[in-house]
Amino acid sequence: MAKANTVERYHPLLVALHWVLALAIIGNLAAGGLILGDMPNSDPAKPALLRLHMATGVTILALMLVRLITRLVTSKPPVPHKSGPLKWLAIANHWAFYFVIFGMLATGLGMAALGNLFPLLGGANVPLPASFEQLPPHAGHVIWATVLIGLIVLHLAGVAYHYLVKRENLLSRMWFGPRYRAEGAGPTHAPVPQ
Repeated sequence: MAKANTVERYHPLLVALHWVLALAIIGNLAAGGLILGDMPNSDPAKPALLRLHMATGVTILALMLVRLITRLVTSKPPVPHKSGPLKWLAIANHWAFYFVIFGMLATGLGMAALGNLFPLLGGANVPLPASFEQLPPHAGHVIWATVLIGLIVLHLAGVAYHYLVKRENLLSRMWFGPRYRAEGAGPTHAPVPQ
């Protein structure tokens, strides 16, 4: 692309991965915190739900690796803030997502290894530990989940700030469409309809 053009949207693969991962991550957070966390390990329904939770987690890991590589090798729209604390908060929030999600996945894999749960992914029935709390990675998994929920709230607050206060539709950057605009051809992001 010619240097006179400016990146206006993220790469289509990043856009697709953003929305698929958002649904998968929020779904797994909800399943872990609202269903699996309160369900005793002796419940006969728990292995099937845990299998789904683990399979989704492994899928998230694979997609996050593809997303990270794609983000590193493709051009991106500029950070919407030119300088100041909001610029650095936006950058830190985006990179913190990768760090925290990988931390959460690592502790989930650690629990699966220590609890001998990997055969569940193949459809085998394995005895579950009396409690996952006895596995050392469990505490980290819960902490990472809590931090991740905070990052999601911060991310959504940033989107709302741009939409409601600055009247910028930053969501257009994370959607499909032309990626580049000619230099001087108007605003980087679509304005919010009045």
